[in-house]
Amino acid sequence: MIVLNLGKSGKINLSLLLLIFVCSFPTFIVNEYNDFGGDSSFTEDLNLVTSLSENIEDTNSDTVQSNINNWEKTDGNKNGITDQFEEILFTTNKLNEEIRIIVQFHDKYNYSTAISLFENNGGNVKYKYNAAINGFAGSLNYDNFLNFYNQLREYNVPFLIEGDDKGSAHLYYTSRNLRLRPYVWNTLNYTGDNHSAIAILDTGIDEEHTFFDNSSTGKVVAWVDFTPGGDNASAYDDNGHGTHVAGIAAGLGASNKDGEGRTVSTNCIYLDLTDLASVDDPDDGDRFSPIISTFNVDSLGEMEIECTFNDSTPSTDYVSAYFFLEQKGVDLTYIGKGTPGDWKNNITYDITSSSQLGIYSVYALIIFNDGGDGDTKCNNANFTVEAEVHWNNNPSDYGSGNIWKGVAPNANLVGVKIFDKHGGGVYAVALSDAIMGIEWCILNREVHNITVISMSFGFDEDETGLIDAVNNAVENGIVAVASAGNSYTGGNKINSPGDAGYAITVAANTIDDQISYYSSQGGKSSSDNTIKPDITAPGGSAYVLQMFSADTNDNDAEGVNPDDFSNDLMGAQGTSMSCPVVAGAASLLIQAMGGGNSWNWVDGNKSKLVKSILLMTATETYPLKRNYDEAHSPTLDRGGKDVHEGYGRLNIDATIEAWTNNLTDFINSTIIVPTTLKASNEDPYSKHAYAGYVNIEKDKLYSFQLSVPVGRDYDLHLYNNTPNIYGEPVTIAKSTSSIVGKGESISFKATHNGKFFIVIKAIGQVLPLDEEDDDNGGGEDEMTLLEFLLSPLGLLIIGSCVAAVIIITIFGIKVARKKRDDYEFIDYEFNNNIN
Repeated sequence: MIVLNLGKSGKINLSLLLLIFVCSFPTFIVNEYNDFGGDSSFTEDLNLVTSLSENIEDTNSDTVQSNINNWEKTDGNKNGITDQFEEILFTTNKLNEEIRIIVQFHDKYNYSTAISLFENNGGNVKYKYNAAINGFAGSLNYDNFLNFYNQLREYNVPFLIEGDDKGSAHLYYTSRNLRLRPYVWNTLNYTGDNHSAIAILDTGIDEEHTFFDNSSTGKVVAWVDFTPGGDNASAYDDNGHGTHVAGIAAGLGASNKDGEGRTVSTNCIYLDLTDLASVDDPDDGDRFSPIISTFNVDSLGEMEIECTFNDSTPSTDYVSAYFFLEQKGVDLTYIGKGTPGDWKNNITYDITSSSQLGIYSVYALIIFNDGGDGDTKCNNANFTVEAEVHWNNNPSDYGSGNIWKGVAPNANLVGVKIFDKHGGGVYAVALSDAIMGIEWCILNREVHNITVISMSFGFDEDETGLIDAVNNAVENGIVAVASAGNSYTGGNKINSPGDAGYAITVAANTIDDQISYYSSQGGKSSSDNTIKPDITAPGGSAYVLQMFSADTNDNDAEGVNPDDFSNDLMGAQGTSMSCPVVAGAASLLIQAMGGGNSWNWVDGNKSKLVKSILLMTATETYPLKRNYDEAHSPTLDRGGKDVHEGYGRLNIDATIEAWTNNLTDFINSTIIVPTTLKASNEDPYSKHAYAGYVNIEKDKLYSFQLSVPVGRDYDLHLYNNTPNIYGEPVTIAKSTSSIVGKGESISFKATHNGKFFIVIKAIGQVLPLDEEDDDNGGGEDEMTLLEFLLSPLGLLIIGSCVAAVIIITIFGIKVARKKRDDYEFIDYEFNNNIN
């Protein structure tokens, strides 16, 4: 985390003035409303107000639904303005200030007359929504806004006004961690459906990158650009975030190597604090050391890091930088300078021994310098650090092709650009653009077969319009996946759209299945009826291993530097990376369910079912601790949900099994899991859950037994084929004994016919099990019950049981012969014990 000492000069006085202003006008909106009674423009619009009230029952859309019943959560005083936006209005009061707003109405209301009223008040309409929400976005000056607002209050149609806020954009080892390589891709043969598409709402997609190879595969099948002055002609990405995300979800994995046959990745950090902050000079300790890249070296040879530093800080103040190569916390070599000016130079390092193989990191030491103007601060710092890493990386592809390919490499992609090249901060996407991106996906879902949308971005919490848009996308048959955010722990840190009840909200874990230090701690969703996040998936970690995916060819460092190496990779970490992992997983499940050719976009039944199966097959990571923040770690809930990982880590293999693996033959008998399941703390690459379905008939009594191997703890769950309203799985029955090695059993009477789901989950033990892992860290123990019984341990147990039976029998015969006269007494005591 970067912690900057913001300059406070002048800001305290401004804050006091704002406080005085607020206290002087505590009934600001009401007072302004009362003052408009004799306004001539208000009188002229009375006819429009009357027309507004007559349109209540005029249906505007058959599919859009308004979350009107929950608006009071964001509008506590029920005055038609969100509390958050109202607070901003209290501190504005500038007659010439442009007010950018989003206005929502009830889902059965035709708002065309409200548009006329808005335009009559000088408003400029930006977007008209008909699918994501029922309302519009636009802008008007401050006094006209008050006129418009007061006129809306004259009729009884509920409305909600919120500010058009700003938001920001929040794989080889990943494919093995998820058991994609080789089990899902090769054994189960699910690689993504080329008749359905994942829409990436982000900074764009570089369709010319070999990860997507549009000319031969048609990977990016549709494109739209909602950024100011955007280009709708062809897909591009002037930031890189969206291309990286798209590559994780559905990239082909093809990247260029250098002349030495080495993997190449380019990572950049760009920071512009112009007019935002002043940083103390290094004498006060204001410097920071961001990790630029973390990667795995698996073969001998020379490593090379091309280091570039650009300083655009104005005046005499300046920023300086050093680059370090380190392994296991030890600095190996460095390069840089402490004087002003741009520079470019290389670090080389030879890997000559197998003992040197493993994880390496490149980090920068950034120093803020006062140029001598006497204020001991670095003002308006603006700089870029870039590391182009060339390293040897040649792991086995397990017969699954390119080692960097995405989760659903055969699925199509749709690019929806809602962020400009900055991707966040002051120049971030407007809320209205994000809603419009979702609107476009809903309206074009059947045209481009959009079954999944991936949203790796965040706004403030409880953004009503965005939440409604996401929920409406799900109700229109689209699986909506959102990142949980990178706001660390300490309360509910999940923002919109991650707090939408119908979304699949994704936390992040490392490749070792620990929750990543940055992953936002959650809590109740916007509806207050479900907990967020929903699930966790690999998102990388600067301290463990980053997620590698495509790096855009359009530029480097958010447009500051031109692209230096084409078709290379970029390493990154964040819930922005875990979100497309789950989006790709949803696409694989959709393929198993019949694909885009048989998809239902009429309602949310299928999209919610996809969410439900993903969540029910997740497994908890307990007793693993959160990476670098152990105090805020997942708890053991045995099928329940917590605020750190939701239902647990994603298991794509079990997700596919739940839909395709018929376990009906095991009804009223013992289920034998064909593979030993291991918890995350034993082996993050092993199989954690086994799943399938059973066909159930109404009013019949059913039972299932589970044989649990010695030294193991498995839980048995039976889930309904219909999730709850939010798409969460509904448990019919479960058996969750905490006794190690104890079998599980459930019985129930079905209330309806259908396809029910059986899921068996490995539970982690606090004490390590006395069992060696496979030498490759990811193999499977294929010991069946018969094999176990024939093993030395099994034969020993059988022999012991037989000997015990013989001894007990002989002893019983002797007792019976010796005490025949006491037979009735013995029998009496025995029966009393039973009772």
